[in-house]
Amino acid sequence: MTVLILIGAAALSAVLGKFLEAGAIGTIVVLFALLGFLQEYRAERAIAALRRMAVPTVRVTRDGVLVDVPAVDLVPGDIVNLEAGNVVPADLRLVEVAGLRVAESALTGESEPVDKQVEALTDAEAGLGDRVNMAYSGTQVTYGRGVGVVVASGMQTDLGRIATMLQSVDASATPLQERLDRVGKQLALGGVGVAGAVVALGAVAGESPGDLALTAVSVAVAVIPEGLPAVVTFTLAIGAQRMLRRNALIRKLPAVETLGSVTVICSDKTGTLTQNRMTVTVVHAAGESTAIVGSSGAVPLPVRLLLGAAALCNDGEVRVEPDGSTVMIVDPTETALLVAALEAGLDLDAVRSGVPRLGERPFDSDRKRMSTIHGPVDPDLLPAEAAGLGARPVAFVKGAMDGLLERTVAVMTAAGTVPLDDEQRARLLGVNDELARRGMRVLGVAARPLVGVVDADGSVPDDVDIEDELTVLGLVGIIDPPRTEARDAIARCTSAGIRTVMITGDHPLTATAIAEDLGIPTDGGTVPGAELEHVDDERLEALVRTTNVFARVAPGHKLRIVGALQASGEVASMTGDGVNDAPALRRADIGVAMGITGTDVSKEASDIVLRDDNFATIVAAVEEGRVIYDNLRRFVKFAVAGNIGKIAVMLLWPIPFLVAGVDTTDAAVALLPLQLLWLNLMTDGLLGLSLGVEPAERGVMARPPHTPGGSIWAGGLGRTTIGTGVVIGAGALAIGWGAHALGSEHWQTMLFTGLAMLQFFQAIGTRSTTASLRTIGWRTNPTLLGIAAIVAILQVAAVTTPLADFLGLTRIGVVEFGICVAAGVALLVGLEAHKALLRRRA
Repeated sequence: MTVLILIGAAALSAVLGKFLEAGAIGTIVVLFALLGFLQEYRAERAIAALRRMAVPTVRVTRDGVLVDVPAVDLVPGDIVNLEAGNVVPADLRLVEVAGLRVAESALTGESEPVDKQVEALTDAEAGLGDRVNMAYSGTQVTYGRGVGVVVASGMQTDLGRIATMLQSVDASATPLQERLDRVGKQLALGGVGVAGAVVALGAVAGESPGDLALTAVSVAVAVIPEGLPAVVTFTLAIGAQRMLRRNALIRKLPAVETLGSVTVICSDKTGTLTQNRMTVTVVHAAGESTAIVGSSGAVPLPVRLLLGAAALCNDGEVRVEPDGSTVMIVDPTETALLVAALEAGLDLDAVRSGVPRLGERPFDSDRKRMSTIHGPVDPDLLPAEAAGLGARPVAFVKGAMDGLLERTVAVMTAAGTVPLDDEQRARLLGVNDELARRGMRVLGVAARPLVGVVDADGSVPDDVDIEDELTVLGLVGIIDPPRTEARDAIARCTSAGIRTVMITGDHPLTATAIAEDLGIPTDGGTVPGAELEHVDDERLEALVRTTNVFARVAPGHKLRIVGALQASGEVASMTGDGVNDAPALRRADIGVAMGITGTDVSKEASDIVLRDDNFATIVAAVEEGRVIYDNLRRFVKFAVAGNIGKIAVMLLWPIPFLVAGVDTTDAAVALLPLQLLWLNLMTDGLLGLSLGVEPAERGVMARPPHTPGGSIWAGGLGRTTIGTGVVIGAGALAIGWGAHALGSEHWQTMLFTGLAMLQFFQAIGTRSTTASLRTIGWRTNPTLLGIAAIVAILQVAAVTTPLADFLGLTRIGVVEFGICVAAGVALLVGLEAHKALLRRRA
């Protein structure tokens, strides 16, 4: 609307023959359009990124023949062969599996690969992460092999449905855009009203139509803060640079400020709040539980034996990079076991070569365990005597604890190996259940001495079951642990009045345990995605107000949760890294993607990318967002107060002359359009830019967020702005009326200079809300000092050099200029006195 007013003013100026004014105003309009285009320009590449995830060729059985075909040519009914390392090319119903595990974290958010099966499910409403007889497009096979029948391909897959959701989600306007849009409409409507009033007064006084039209143009120019787009873009760009130094890459400028208004941060768990790295955190051996993460000192011998057995019964590979770092090549659970063995001080290469593998029984989903056969255990490598294994061949077994106990005859204790009785069984099951309640994946590790049953080639007779007559060595608890810095970040968010909501595809027990560990309140319970299927939008809005943990959610659920939060009046941020997060990232008021572990799809759908994948960086970005919003409010206060002063001058200037019946031919218009345009660009533009780089005020993160949907004038800003504007207008009118009454030919130039100096010192006094200039110091904003010096020089030039002729001004002397400066200093003193009064009240 403000742009339309300026276009109208430019057209009217051209009709009146004021081509210079028309050109100047037209230039401002062009800058408006250019800045808007540059600010909003953004390439939408999320769909392209989804397409890039497609597998180029796949192995398919057609007419009984195994052939390679392009993934795009797959159709329902095709039979696809899968093996470790493959990316699943379509949604498949599995018909054959052999130890098949699929990493679905990019789609479901669950960090651990899923063991697949072929049996039909009993729950017709099972969530995406629980459909273990399906393999989904875009996920990756980490172990084993399988065969599946294509049931959906292309845009009909779950991955394709995410692409459809991305296309259908429109990015909502940011709080900043909405507030500035309201301000623009308010100023435009006010300007139209004032222009009408001024023209009406002029018509009553008998002024010519030309003067009336010129007055209308002048008021239109006076009411519009022409520097607003430039100041907003500059302030956001500076904020984006500061955020980049703190590892937050801004992809959309308004997002810089939006973080400052966030009331809820919805975060994915895997890779965002957690490390996305399965880790052995607890080992229970010989009746004692030992914490592995962060432990120091010697590792007990039973723990060394258990971890050594888990490392031997393991298909992972260890590779040492040229820089000395160790890289694991295997699925996350196997990696966690290898890392734990290394942290326990075991030399994996020595153990594996000294205790060679002679045979194996691979993992499968029916047995839920894996077994390996090894030669005699060297006591120098592993403390085999702790379990009475001795120097003889041995089988190591790992798997689900309940299944192992059915085949167990003994258990390792601190006193040695003892028979398994009901007490020992109950103790082991109790430890298993406790670790499971803490959200961990629990694996049991067992051994069986093989005396006289292993042939030289490592084979075992058919009548010998190496997974029978086991001795339990203990249990390991594995979890994707929380990021250490995430706890502090969530605490800071809480103190800043921001809720953290976890939305994950992981198991409810795991989600609850991680939430409690991070300090996210769980008193509202954990809501599974299956429950959301039966909740309407109205009920969901009530649910999201009290629930902080959602588990086993599908992409559509995330989208609904974010939408419900927005519908209930929250400003929602969504943080995530997977493909499954992309639609919600797009829908949220601000989407935050992980830069290291994040998928291309999530990055393209986001507003901000965290280069360090650190949840704590979000808190730093929130702080920067609040500082930027404070600075923009300062500018709006500064610019609008100045414009109120200018409008007051244009509206009230002729009244004394009309009352006194004085001829106003030489003073029909207080200020010309070009003069007002100069003032707006010098003050609103240049001085406004310097207000956009003010540092943070004290306690910026100790206050609640801005009220969603609240006015930019909240907190008394509107009253202060109007009051300051009235003082500026009164001061300028006093200077102009006084000069005219004394018969000075410089009355218009003094009015012009008075307005400039009043706003010059107003900018200095607007640097803080309540803190005095003495407290914040002059050196904290060197940009203001530099720009203020430039404005002062230009303003002096405008009234003492040929530039005055261009602006339609006269040249004034030191005395006249000094009077204008004195008025500005008086305003500054008044602003500081007002801030002192606010401090005393506080």
